[in-house]
Amino acid sequence: MKFQRILFLSLLLISTFSLHAQRGGVKYGSSGYSESVNKGSDRFTRLVKDVWFDIKDKDTRITGDSALYYDKQGIMIVFGDVRIKKGDSVTITARRLNYYMNDNKAELRNNVVYEDKRIRLTTNYLDYYTNTEDARFYNGGKIVDGETTLEAEDAYVINAENLIKFYEDVKLKSPDYDLKTDTLFYHQITKIATTYGPTQTIMKDGEIIDAKEGGRFQTDSKQVTYLEGKITTESYEIFGDDLFFDDIRQESRAKGNVRVISEEDNIIILGDEATTQKDSGITKIWGNPVMKQLVDNDTLYMSADTLISIDSKVDSLSRLLAYKNVKIFKSDMQGVADSMAYMMLDSMIFLYEDPILWSDGNQITADTIALEMVNGKLDKMKMKNRAFTINKDTVANFNQIKGRNMTAYFKNDKMDKILVNGNGESIYFAIDDKDNSLIGMNKILCSNMKIQFLNGQMNDITFYKDPEGRFIPPHEINEPETRLKDFNWQIDKKPELKEVLGKHAPLALPSLENQPEIIKPDPSRLKGELKKIDSNEK
Repeated sequence: MKFQRILFLSLLLISTFSLHAQRGGVKYGSSGYSESVNKGSDRFTRLVKDVWFDIKDKDTRITGDSALYYDKQGIMIVFGDVRIKKGDSVTITARRLNYYMNDNKAELRNNVVYEDKRIRLTTNYLDYYTNTEDARFYNGGKIVDGETTLEAEDAYVINAENLIKFYEDVKLKSPDYDLKTDTLFYHQITKIATTYGPTQTIMKDGEIIDAKEGGRFQTDSKQVTYLEGKITTESYEIFGDDLFFDDIRQESRAKGNVRVISEEDNIIILGDEATTQKDSGITKIWGNPVMKQLVDNDTLYMSADTLISIDSKVDSLSRLLAYKNVKIFKSDMQGVADSMAYMMLDSMIFLYEDPILWSDGNQITADTIALEMVNGKLDKMKMKNRAFTINKDTVANFNQIKGRNMTAYFKNDKMDKILVNGNGESIYFAIDDKDNSLIGMNKILCSNMKIQFLNGQMNDITFYKDPEGRFIPPHEINEPETRLKDFNWQIDKKPELKEVLGKHAPLALPSLENQPEIIKPDPSRLKGELKKIDSNEK
C-alpha cells in the first residue's frame, strides 16, 4: 500500500515537471506525458498531447499535438495541429514544424497558413524567422491582401521593409485585372506591386497589356505604369516605350515610339504620345503622328498635328479625325488640308478648309472635298463651294473648270468625268494630236456642264442651260484670258512621301524611285508589319 502511494506521488511529480520544465530560456510542457529518450548524442524529450513551447525572448509560443525536443541542439520538432503565435501580430498554423533555436528559424510544412494584421499566406513549405519576422515560401504559395491575391512558386516576406518578393510563375489577381510575370515586389503599406521583366495584365473587360520590362501597379488607386509595352483591345493595339493606365478614369496613355494598330482596318498610326478614353472610345495621337493604311495593294499615308480615332459600337460612327497641317500621300493621289474626317465604315474622306488634291495631273480645290473609296480605289469625289479643277496638258497649258459644286468620277484610278452644277466656267486648249501644236483655246460659261476625260486629259465637254462660249485662235490669245478668276496653281504644296512621314521616314523605305514596293506592296507585307512591331523598324 505504501509502495503504491510512493509510485503515485512519483508519477505526479513527473507530470508536474512536464508542465513547467525550463531549459535554455524555453518553457515547455504537455497535458499528456513526456519522457526522455537517450540515443547516444541524440538525447531528446518526447511530449504527447497539447504540447506547448514558450520562447520568452522571442515573444513566441508554439503549440501542437506532439513534439520531440532536442534540448542540447536547441531543436523542436512538432506534429499535428501546429501553431506559432508571435506576439499579437503573427499566427502560423501547419501540420509539422522544425524549429532551430540557434537560427531562430521555423520550418513549417503541409497546409501552412500564415496570418498577420495585413495578409494571409497559404503554402505547403514555409520558413519563418522569429527574430526578424521574415518568411519565405517555396514550391508554390498564395498571399491574400484585402482584395488582392498573389500566387508564385517562391516568395520572401521582408518584415523590416514591409516588402514581399515573388519569383517564378507569379500571378496577381484583383477585382479589376489579372497579372502574370516572373518577378514581382509587393509593398504592404503602399499597396504598390512592381514587376521586373515580361509582364502581362488582363483587364476584366478583356483588354490585355503586355510589357517587356515590367511595370508599377498601384493597387489602391488602380493605376498602372508599364515600360516598353503594348495595350491590346478588341479593336486595336497600342505600343509605346511607356504605358500608363488609370482604371478609375478608364484612361490609357502611351509615350515614346507610339504605334496604334488596327488589323481589322489595316491601319498603323505612329506618333510620340497617345491617350485613350475607354468609355468614349476616343484615342488621341500627337507628336508627329502618321497614319498608314493598306488599300487595294497600295498604301495611304496621312500626317497631321493631331490624329483622333473614335471607336464606336455603331460602325457608322467609327472614324479617324486629323487636325492642322493635314498631308496625304498615295501613289495616285496627294493632298493637303487644314483638317480631315475619315469614316471607317464606308471609306469616306472629308477634307476641310482650303483643301487641295492632286490626282492624275489634276489639281482640285474647293471649300470642302469628299472622297468616296470603293475596294480601296478612289471612286467619286465631291467638291462643295468654289470648286476649281486645273489640268496641265502635255504642252504646259492649263485646262480649267470652275463651278459652285462639282462631282468627279474615277475609273481605274483615273478621272473619267466631271459634272459641274452651278456657275460653270471652262477653259480648255485644243491641241493637234500629230505635232502637239496649239489649235486654239475654248472659253465657255454656262450653268451646268459635263467634262469627259481620256487618259487623264479633257476629251469632250457638254454644256447645259444657255451656254456662252467662244473659240480663240492662237494668235488672238492674250495671257490674262488663259486664266479663270481665282486661278492658283499650287504644285509647290504637293507633298512628297518623305514630307508626310517626317521623322518616321526610316520606318518606311525612303526612296520611291528605288523602292516602288512601298507604294504598291504585297498585301501580306503590311499584314506582317501589323504583327511585327519591334526591332525591324526601329
